Amino acid sequence: MIEKEKIMLVGVGELGGILLEYLCRIPNICDLVTADVNAEWGFRKTNSAIHGASYMGLYPNINFHQIDLLDLEKSAELLSDIKPAIIFNGTTLQSWWVVNELPADVNAKLYRHRVGLGAWTSMHLALTAKLMKAVKMAGIDTCVVNSSFPDVTNASLAKVGLAPEVGIGNGDLVVPYIKKTAGELLDIPMANIEVELIIHHYHCYNWARKGTGHEAPHYLKIYFGKEDITGRLGDMKEFITKLPEHAMRPGGRHGQYLVAASALKNIMAIYNDTGELTFAPGPQGLEGGYPVRLGRKGAEVILPENMSLQQARDIMREAQQYDGIQEVKDNGDIVFTDEACATLKDMLNVDCKKITIEDSFDQAIELRQKFKEFAAKNGVEVPK
Repeated sequence: MIEKEKIMLVGVGELGGILLEYLCRIPNICDLVTADVNAEWGFRKTNSAIHGASYMGLYPNINFHQIDLLDLEKSAELLSDIKPAIIFNGTTLQSWWVVNELPADVNAKLYRHRVGLGAWTSMHLALTAKLMKAVKMAGIDTCVVNSSFPDVTNASLAKVGLAPEVGIGNGDLVVPYIKKTAGELLDIPMANIEVELIIHHYHCYNWARKGTGHEAPHYLKIYFGKEDITGRLGDMKEFITKLPEHAMRPGGRHGQYLVAASALKNIMAIYNDTGELTFAPGPQGLEGGYPVRLGRKGAEVILPENMSLQQARDIMREAQQYDGIQEVKDNGDIVFTDEACATLKDMLNVDCKKITIEDSFDQAIELRQKFKEFAAKNGVEVPK
């Protein structure tokens, strides 16, 4: 008997749980496997998805397993037994949106220029690194799709041969903004507009929320079919300022449905070997996000005409500094900008100039504890 292929979701919290609901509503979906450190929560979330799908006359085969990524040997053993074709990493020690729960003025200081999400990288690297070590230890042939700050964590892990294949969300989340805005300005159906992008998480966060962030290096072209209509939209700085006006959506934890939809797109393109041309962050362990073609061979970077990979990476290496990342060293160390270091020290009393793969878990635990104390002083309770 030939064993069915499986898609495995590691981490079924807010994002992973929504993705699970999406997946199990696809008719004839392959076997699904869910895994979480919280056994009761993971069991309930899995049953919730099964129950919901049943209302649509769908009965996917989903099995839950508890996983503790701090126990590498047991995690590797589980992965070896399951042998998933695709693994979605939905783990993090603190979701990115938690900082957004702070009062707006306080949040603005923590997310200020050249600080951004970069200062919180340890939260996203720690468990991702452990998952990738478990994958390597298991010796399985699988494709890992990473949701945890892939613009930076994928690049770090690539330096030590542990990179996930591709990421989700981040820059991909601004694509519908651009399509909708361009379509409304030029009276063209959104479905007929294509976007060619090389951008970092920083761009998405600022373009979508405030129509700012255009000063960070990037590449943007907009097409109607094969016709370049970028020029018809006028100055791109002004165009970016119009994105929130035309396409604003709920953000933070309320925007996770869109993030999960981005993940679903990438996972199904790989699983079904569609060769779909899309955008994704962190392909092949690269910094930032690029146009990619997705299929069973993974993520193939498709660069704009007359642009080299080195040129594209140079754009992203400079852009990441606006998000608090000075550089990713050859050993995987993630060095913060001076502004990110100062913000962590001044606001959270965390003295940290770089994140290392080996120490990222301990660094994340320290940061999380200091942030919990800081958040409590500002009337915010950090989720467990």
